[in-house]
Amino acid sequence: VDRDQTLMTTPWIGLGTWRTSIDVVRGAVGAALAVGYRHFDCAHVYENECGVGTAIREYVDAGKVKRSDLFVTSKLWNTFHRPDLVMPALKNSLHELQFD
Repeated sequence: VDRDQTLMTTPWIGLGTWRTSIDVVRGAVGAALAVGYRHFDCAHVYENECGVGTAIREYVDAGKVKRSDLFVTSKLWNTFHRPDLVMPALKNSLHELQFD
């Protein structure tokens, strides 16, 4: 793969998902995708990654957006910084976001 073809820039504007219920975040992410948002900020502690993942999956499955065009960030919460907790926390977020 040509390195120039794989370099992407993270969009400057992203949708934050803090303090948003699962149903509301699902609708918000869907609406954001519809108007061109490609960057979504999440965290396990927000307890809504599954709603974000569902909205993204719906758009990807409908062919409206490619997963490779999206930037989805999450955070390793402070309670998961012990080395033996990092990978399970990562895998949980990936699962909730439906990226596993």
